[in-house]
Amino acid sequence: MSITIRDVANKAGVSPATVSLVLNNKIGVGEKTRKIVFEAVDSLGYNIPKVKKTSKSKGVVRFLKIAKHGHIINRDHSVFISDYTDGIEKEAKEFGYGLEIRNYNSFDINEIISELDNSTVSGMVVLATELKSEDIPLFDKINIPIVFIDASHPYSHFDFVDMDNEGAVFSIVSAFKELGHKKIGLVKSSFETRNFKHREKSFYDALAYFGLEQNKSWEYSVDSTFKKSYMDMKTQLEEGRELPTALFCVCDIISFGCMKALKEKGLDIPNDISIIGFDDLPSCLLSDPPLSSIKVSKTRIGRRAFQLLNRRLQSSEDLPYEKVYIGRELIKRDSLGEVKL
Repeated sequence: MSITIRDVANKAGVSPATVSLVLNNKIGVGEKTRKIVFEAVDSLGYNIPKVKKTSKSKGVVRFLKIAKHGHIINRDHSVFISDYTDGIEKEAKEFGYGLEIRNYNSFDINEIISELDNSTVSGMVVLATELKSEDIPLFDKINIPIVFIDASHPYSHFDFVDMDNEGAVFSIVSAFKELGHKKIGLVKSSFETRNFKHREKSFYDALAYFGLEQNKSWEYSVDSTFKKSYMDMKTQLEEGRELPTALFCVCDIISFGCMKALKEKGLDIPNDISIIGFDDLPSCLLSDPPLSSIKVSKTRIGRRAFQLLNRRLQSSEDLPYEKVYIGRELIKRDSLGEVKL
C-alpha cells in the first residue's frame, strides 16, 4: 500500500495541509514542525511528488480548501477533508501528477488567480462547501481545468462531483417510518450552506412523499459547531415544545451537540427519541449511544474529481461538462430505535 500525505500527517501529528506546506517549501510553518514532518517522511519512506524529480511526472494539480466562514471547514470536520485529499492524491499519483494543497481562510478570487499566475499548476480541484452559488462563476477568469467537489451549479461551465443529498435524506425518513415513527423532526443549521439547504428541502419533500406530518414546531435551528449546537439546542428544549419521536440532524457535529443537550434534559436515546446524522464521522462510533449516520465515501469523491480533471488535461478538444453524484449508505447504530407507543 502506497504512503500518502495523510499517513505522513498522522505520523507527524499534524494536518495534511501542514505536510503539504512543508513539502512545497511554503511559509507559515515553524522549523520545529518542518523537522518533525521530514522525520515522518523519512520514517515512512514517503516519495515526495515533485515534477523535477521524475520524468514520469506530468505536472502538479492543486487542491483548494476554502474556509469562507469556517462554520463547516474547521477542525471538527478535518477527517472528511483529509479523505477528499487522500482520494485525489491516490488517483493523481496513478496518472503521474503530484498534489499540492492551498488553504484559504477567506475567499478572494483575485488572490487565487495571483497565486496561479506564479505557478506551474496544471489543474485544480476546489472544495466548495462554504462557497455560495454566486461564487462559482468567478472562477471563469481562470484558464486551467477546474473541478468542484461538494457543490453544483445550474449553468457554470465546470465539472462537479457531489454527494446524493436527496437520496440520502429520503433513506433516513424511510428508515424512521419503517420503525414506526410518525413525528419526525429536523435539526438544521442556522448558518446555511448549499448542502444543508438541500438536505432541509429534501427532508420536507420526503415527509410529503411518505405521507408523514410536516410540523414546524418539530424543527430546530442550531449552529454547526459542536459547542454552539449544544447550547442552541439546550435553549430551545427549554421552550417546552412537544418533542418528536425522531430527529434528523443535517450533520454529525450538530447531532453530537443535540445528543448532549437531550441527555441533559433527561431524555434517553433511542428509547425517548431516535437520532440520525450525516457524514458518518469516525466519532459516531464513540458517541453515547453510537450515532446512526449517512456514509458517503469522500475518498471516492476525491478520486472521481481527479478523473474528471484528468480527462480535460489529456484531451485536446472541448468536452461536455459533467455533474456526478456519489451514492450513500445509511449506517444504522444504537441511536436509531423503534417508536415507543
